[in-house]
Amino acid sequence: MEERKLFSLVIFSIIITGLVVGTSSPGFAAADTAKGEISDSIIDRVLTFVHSAAELVGRGLVSLINAVSGVNVEELEQPLGYLGILTASLIVFGAIKAAQKVVWFFVVLGWGLIIVRIVLDALDGTPVG
Repeated sequence: MEERKLFSLVIFSIIITGLVVGTSSPGFAAADTAKGEISDSIIDRVLTFVHSAAELVGRGLVSLINAVSGVNVEELEQPLGYLGILTASLIVFGAIKAAQKVVWFFVVLGWGLIIVRIVLDALDGTPVG
């Protein structure tokens, strides 16, 4: 189980590093369309961000695979990038789901303690305040 967590952490770190480096590159600010015009649509910018991140993550994964196994898989750069982004998304959503369970625990515990306090005050018969 520890190996799985370590592997997930390494992949997540690679993807986050790729996203940070990719968004800080000077060519990322303006997304050129096929006609050479600057795109102003939010959807276009989001899709351009995802595509740029996938390219960057793909390059990193290809170089990692090449360094570890000595196999050149440059033709898989784009699919590996998109799979890397999806993997990072699953890791983030899994962490959010785990955090959601913790928050629900504290919410239920809090409401339970409030109800216990109200019941104890009602049984005591003394006015609250």
